[in-house]
Amino acid sequence: GMGMNILEVGDIIKERIGDFLAENNVKGIEVVLEIPSRIEYGELATAVSFKIAKILNRRSLDVANDLRDYLLEDLPYYINDVRVAGKGYINIYLDRNTFYKEYFKEVLEKGLEPYKKRFGGRYYRIEYTSVNPNKALHIGHARNVILGSSLSSFLRELGNKVHEINYIDDTGSQVADLVIGFLELGYDVKPKDDIRFDKYCGDVVYVDSVKKIEESKELLDKRREIIKAIEEGDNPVASFAKIIATKVLNEQLRTCWRLGARYDLLVWESDIIWSGMHKKLNEIIEKSSIIRKVDSGKYRGTVVIKISEGDDIDPYKDEVLIRSDGTLTYVGKDLIFALWKLGLLDHYLKIKRFIEQPDGSVLYSTFTDGDGDDYKPDECDKLFNVIGVEQSKPQSAIKEVIRSLYGDEYADKYIHYSYELVSLSKRSVENYFKITVDSERVKMSGRRGIYFNVDDVIDKMIENVLEHMKENGITVSDEKARVIAEKVSISSLKYSLLSLDRDKVVNFDIDRSLDVSRESGAYILYSYVRARSILDKAEYIPKDIDIDFTSLNENDYIISRLMSLFPIVLNESIKKYEVKPIVNYMYRLASSFNEYYEKNPVLKAPEPIRKYRLIIISVYRKIMELMGRLTNIELVDIM
Repeated sequence: GMGMNILEVGDIIKERIGDFLAENNVKGIEVVLEIPSRIEYGELATAVSFKIAKILNRRSLDVANDLRDYLLEDLPYYINDVRVAGKGYINIYLDRNTFYKEYFKEVLEKGLEPYKKRFGGRYYRIEYTSVNPNKALHIGHARNVILGSSLSSFLRELGNKVHEINYIDDTGSQVADLVIGFLELGYDVKPKDDIRFDKYCGDVVYVDSVKKIEESKELLDKRREIIKAIEEGDNPVASFAKIIATKVLNEQLRTCWRLGARYDLLVWESDIIWSGMHKKLNEIIEKSSIIRKVDSGKYRGTVVIKISEGDDIDPYKDEVLIRSDGTLTYVGKDLIFALWKLGLLDHYLKIKRFIEQPDGSVLYSTFTDGDGDDYKPDECDKLFNVIGVEQSKPQSAIKEVIRSLYGDEYADKYIHYSYELVSLSKRSVENYFKITVDSERVKMSGRRGIYFNVDDVIDKMIENVLEHMKENGITVSDEKARVIAEKVSISSLKYSLLSLDRDKVVNFDIDRSLDVSRESGAYILYSYVRARSILDKAEYIPKDIDIDFTSLNENDYIISRLMSLFPIVLNESIKKYEVKPIVNYMYRLASSFNEYYEKNPVLKAPEPIRKYRLIIISVYRKIMELMGRLTNIELVDIM
C-alpha cells in the first residue's frame, strides 16, 4: 500500500466536496472536516451542508442528502459509508481494517517522513535563553529554554531549517556589579567551595555587590565608570568583564544542554556595540513613520516610538528608543537586533567557532578581535523571540516599527513568543529546600538571592526518583540508575512547563511532577515503559502488518482511533507554533493505553487477537517515540 493517514483521507474528501460545490456553482466556502466526538458517528464529519443550503436557499437536509449521494457514487476503497445525521451533518465511515492497516504500516515504516512534505521546507529563526551572564539559570529561565528548544525540535523534525540564537547581554549593570565584586570588594575569582561559578556569581558575589553599591555613592559612580569602560571596549576592565561573563556563560550552557537545548550562534551585546551596528538606528529613525524626536515637555530630547493617538507621549503605549543623553534604551538596542535577526539589516558581525556541543554540533559566537567569518543572517519565514510576558509592551512597539518600515508581511514574521513566570510550590520549597514560607507560591528575587536554580531543582528531583526506583526494587548499576533518574526528572520538568498555556503562571511542585499515578511527565514515561516491556516479553518485531476489528473489541478500536489523530495534532501544533497540543496528546494517549492494557489481555490472548494487539501496542510505542523527538521529551526504557 501507499501508506495513508487521516489528513490525506481528509484531503481527498475535501477535494470531492469541492467538485460538488463547483457543480452547484457555490463559491467562497471553506470545507472544514472534524472528528466526531462519538464513535457511532464515524471517523470524519462535516457541517458544510448548512453553509451550502444558506447560499442556495435550500433545506440543509436536502443538500446533505444530495451531497451524500454524490460522495457515494465514487467512493475510494478505504471509505465504507457516508450517512446524513441530524438536520444535515455528513458522517463518513472508514473501512476500518483497510484504513488502519495502511495507517499502522505508515507509522511503523515511515515515521515522520509523510509529514515533512506537508509541514516542512520553511526557514525559522528562534532566539531564546538569553540570560544575563551574571548568575545560574533559575526555574523561570528553564521555561524559556524548554519552550525554545522544544519548538526548535518540533519544527526541525518536521523538515524545516531552524536557526537557534542565544543573545548574551554582557554590557549591562549586572556584569558591572560582578566586576565591582571581584575588583573592588575583594571576592576571589576562584570560589572556595565546590560551587559552580555561575551559582557563586549569582548567589554570592552579585547579591553582596548590589547591597554594598546601593549604600555607597562612591561605588555607584564606580558602576557608571565600569559600564562605560565595557561599552567602549579595548581596555583592561572590558577584557576582565568579558572573561568573567564567558566563565559564567560556559556554566549556563551546561545547564541548557542538560535541558536538551542547543544553539547555532551566540550573539554578544558588546560585539554588537563595538561593530557599530547601533549607528544604523539613525537610518531607521528617518524612514519610520512612527518614530519621532521629542522637542518639548518631560520627554524633551528623546527619540520615541509613538503608538498612542494625540500629541502627548503615553508611557503606557509609547517607548523611548534614545534617551536625552544620547544613550540607547533596551528597546533601542532590541529594535536594531530584531531587524538584524530578520535578515533585514545590512550589517555583518564577525563569528568564529566557540565550542562543540554534546549533540556534536558546533556552536559559533560573535567576537571582535582577530580573524573570523563575516556573518549576517538570511531572511527567515518567521522569527520567534522567546521573551517573558513582562516585555510585551516593548515587543509590540518593535513589531509596529517593523510594520511601518516593511509592511504587514514582515511584521507578521516577528513573533514575541511570550511566557509567564514559574514559582515553586510551598510544599517543594519546605520539603526540598528547607525554607519556611507563608504563601502558596514562592516568588523569586535575584537581588535578594531568593531563587531556585534549575540544576538544584533537577538534583532534588533525581534524589526523589532514585528513592522510588529503590522502593520498586529496580536493580540496575548506580550509573545506569542515575542516567534514568536524570531523564525521568528532566522529562517530568518539561511536561510540567510545556503542558500549560504560555500565558499561565506555573506553580511547580516536585512531588506532583514525578507522580506516576496522575497526570505528569513521569506517568507518560511509565506508560511507555509498560508498552515496551510487553513487546520485549513477546519478543515481537512488527512485520506483515494486518488487523481485523471484527475479531477485536471496542477498546481495541478506541485506542486505534485515538492514535489515528496523531497527524491532526501535528497540524494543530504547526498552525499555532505550539508544542502544547502534542504534549497534551501524549498524556491522553498514555492514559488511553494504560486503560486499554488493564482491560485487554495481550500476551495470553488467543491468536489472531494476540498478534493484532501486539501490532496496536507497537504503533503506540512508535507514536510515543515520534512525539518524544518532536517535543524533546526523552523517554526511558526502564523505570
